[in-house]
Amino acid sequence: MAARWLIGLAISATFSFAACRGQDALPGWNADADKAWWTAHPTPDTWSQAADALDAQLAAEYKRHGANVFSSPDFQGWTEHLVWLRLGLDDQKVLNDPASLQTFIALGEDATLSHLLVEKLKPVDVKQAALENLLRLAQANPADLHEYAALGVAYSLVFDEPFPSDWPHSQVSPSAVPIGDLDIVKRFQFYVQANRDKKTELDLTQLSVDNLKYLVDSEVQLSELAYGQQNKVPYDHLEKAFFSINYDTARVSSGNAVFKWRQPTYTLHDIETDGGICVDQAYYASEIGKARGIPTIYFTGLGTDGGHAWFGYLMSSGKWNLDCGRYASQNYPKGYALDPQTWQEVKDTTLEDLTKNGGTNANYPPAWTALTWARLHPSDPAYRQILDDARGIMPELAETWQTEADYLDKNDTIDLQDKKDFYQKWFAQFGSYPDMKVEGQKRLVALLKKANDSDADSVNRDIVLENRSTGFDLGIEGSSGTIEDKIKAQDWDGAKIEFERSVRDFKEQGGSNLYYHIIRPYVFSCMSVGRLDQAADGVKFTQDRMSFNDGSLVSEQFDALKAEVDAMRGAVDAMKKWLDEIDNGNYDQGWSDSAQALQAVTTSSEWTDKISKMRSALGRCTSRTLTSSPRHGTGYKPPGGQKIEGNLYLVHFDSVFDSQPHAQETVCFKQDTDGKWRAIDYSVKASDAAPAAASN
Repeated sequence: MAARWLIGLAISATFSFAACRGQDALPGWNADADKAWWTAHPTPDTWSQAADALDAQLAAEYKRHGANVFSSPDFQGWTEHLVWLRLGLDDQKVLNDPASLQTFIALGEDATLSHLLVEKLKPVDVKQAALENLLRLAQANPADLHEYAALGVAYSLVFDEPFPSDWPHSQVSPSAVPIGDLDIVKRFQFYVQANRDKKTELDLTQLSVDNLKYLVDSEVQLSELAYGQQNKVPYDHLEKAFFSINYDTARVSSGNAVFKWRQPTYTLHDIETDGGICVDQAYYASEIGKARGIPTIYFTGLGTDGGHAWFGYLMSSGKWNLDCGRYASQNYPKGYALDPQTWQEVKDTTLEDLTKNGGTNANYPPAWTALTWARLHPSDPAYRQILDDARGIMPELAETWQTEADYLDKNDTIDLQDKKDFYQKWFAQFGSYPDMKVEGQKRLVALLKKANDSDADSVNRDIVLENRSTGFDLGIEGSSGTIEDKIKAQDWDGAKIEFERSVRDFKEQGGSNLYYHIIRPYVFSCMSVGRLDQAADGVKFTQDRMSFNDGSLVSEQFDALKAEVDAMRGAVDAMKKWLDEIDNGNYDQGWSDSAQALQAVTTSSEWTDKISKMRSALGRCTSRTLTSSPRHGTGYKPPGGQKIEGNLYLVHFDSVFDSQPHAQETVCFKQDTDGKWRAIDYSVKASDAAPAAASN
């Protein structure tokens, strides 16, 4: 933060509070003033009132001088002091423990540490846990924490909540991963000692929190990191660590795909010995980098032939290489990682933007101060004006726009045109940043739909049209949203039109993105409501216009999708023929074939009696409509019967009978080893709901 104050002094050179300070004006901020405050307020019983008084002084300065205050080092320093103070007041565990309380005060007097944590906290962080982490590190070794302040804050923020349950990735059992040594004091000291012993490639005292959080985001035992330090892949070519792992082709061979790690343990040595697939290569390289003090990021993405994993690392130049192991021929539009501070998804394009518009930007300190001041006063009538001030100071800082958008999206008293104007400014600001522009467009679409504004469709179409080439994944997202909306509205004709347009728009580059986000969901949605012909048409439309590379994962899954549609149609055809026999009163006809499986549940005569009784109360069936998808499963237990295993479909029909205009028939069919579909359960009951519109 030291550089920040120099920046702040330079920015505020044209504006001085000294000339206009009154008796109640904000005092100057410096280390002595900070310590004097704590001396004057040594116990928590005085802090609440003092915090309110300080807040009032800051508010008065903002009222007198407007947005200019945010460039003042005095305003910045006291604002951070106020946030730190309220952080402690909100944590009864700290206030009630004498040792923690004294450490909290000591850190408050150390502006480097307390202000660094305050600056890096996000609204979604578990603030009390982050604070308590920092206090533990300070109690263990205050001198080391002061020297390695950014490392300590990174650990405090990353370990404020549990890691994802499937860390490091979903293709290995967590029990195989050598997780351990999770005490952050031990992990912090490991890196401090490694840095002093020259076992790290970078000087960890010189790295920012934003980079260091991608160093400490590992739960492996420290012995694993020590092992990784022995790796000799040259730092400037760390991507070689990815390719040093032999690719296990047998695990992904056609018809024998085993995407999960097969061995009982998942150590770095295991991966070196047994080889692996892309997820293992990326994990290995990432951990090797972290072991050697190099921040690394694990990425996944969808390309032409399916999913892939790669990694990125912080180079000695201070720039990130985000494409290590990423195959250009596969046309991956995006890489997705997890921000270890929040465990929320972050894109590689977002990370690239952050390197351009992050904390090194001279306008960041005053913009951050304005944003923080707004968050301290969410109910203030001037709240939106403060957010506007923050945007004016640093228009390229996405967080200020997102915070104001959250406010507008939730506030129904604000005129819709006002909101539209805000988003037009958003589009103008982020025209060169497609991801941010699309985020704004999607937010606007949601607002317009809520207001029943017909412009929603045109904005959604803009997303597609503006992202048909380099940002085609964003265009596919836009199309997916439109199809989903039409399905929710039961506009199946409209969904079909949009589906076919999407396939035409993105058939050349869509690959697995198009398959997983458009084709597969659309086909399954059609099947889920019994629109089997429409599902089959969607498959054929895709097959006629797209080609998937033979042997690729997406090709195999598309073939499986086609087989699923065919199987479902075959099952339903068999059901309808069987039901036709029942409708004609031929309860015995065909039982030896189409209902052989019933013998596993009960006898044919018992079923004849059961169905006869059901139908005698309802009369003749005059029509039926398939309304619910055959639910594919591996086992079904009829009431009072034994569980049936195999390839099964459970289907619902809305049916009309002579004496009951609203009834629901349920049939379960099983595919036997000879390929034929045979009934294993049937029931019919009256329903209060009217039959659905006819479907194929």
